[in-house]
Amino acid sequence: MKKFVQMALALCLMLLAVQVSASPYTDKVTLPEGAVITNVNRLAIGAPLYVQVEDTAPSIEILTQVVADAARVTRTNVVSYDTVVNGVKESKGVDLKTLPRRDAAKTFKENVASFADAYVILTVANNSRTVFFFDVYRSGSNELLYTYEVRANSTDGNTVATFSSLSEQFYKNWQRSVDAQNKGK
Repeated sequence: MKKFVQMALALCLMLLAVQVSASPYTDKVTLPEGAVITNVNRLAIGAPLYVQVEDTAPSIEILTQVVADAARVTRTNVVSYDTVVNGVKESKGVDLKTLPRRDAAKTFKENVASFADAYVILTVANNSRTVFFFDVYRSGSNELLYTYEVRANSTDGNTVATFSSLSEQFYKNWQRSVDAQNKGK
C-alpha cells in the first residue's frame, strides 16, 4: 500500500510538472466588477507605452503593427492605430504621430469613440522577462473594462515573434472572456 501511494504521488507530481511546463506563458485576467465587455463590437488599438531597450527589439511602430496583426485570432473587429490616426487627421486636422506622447494620448482618448466602442492600451515592461499589460477602456468614458497581463518565458528574447505571440494571447483571452460573459447572461 505504501509503495502504491508513493507511485501515485510521483505520477501526480510528474503530471503537474508536465502541465506547468506545457504552459508557454504566465498570464492573469482581471475583469472589474460590473464591467460589461459583451457589447464591445469594435476595439481600437492605442499607442503602446514602450521603450525599445535592445537594438534587436521591435520599434514602437513595428510593435503597434504586431498588436494589430495579432487580432486575426479573434472575432472582434479591431481598428488599427493608423486608422484612428488617419481619421483624426482628416476630421480634426491633428496628426497624432507628430504630437508629444501625452498630448497624442489625450487627443486619441477624446476622439476614439468615433471609431470604436473600446480601446486597448499596451504597456510593455522589459525586465528580466518581458511583460505585456493590456488595458481595455470604454471609449468616451475611459472606464476600465478589462486587464490582461502576460509574461514571456525568461528564455524568450525581445523579438517580433515573441511580441506577436504575447499579443495573440491577449486576443484569445479577450475572446474567452467575452464568450464566458455571454454564457453567464
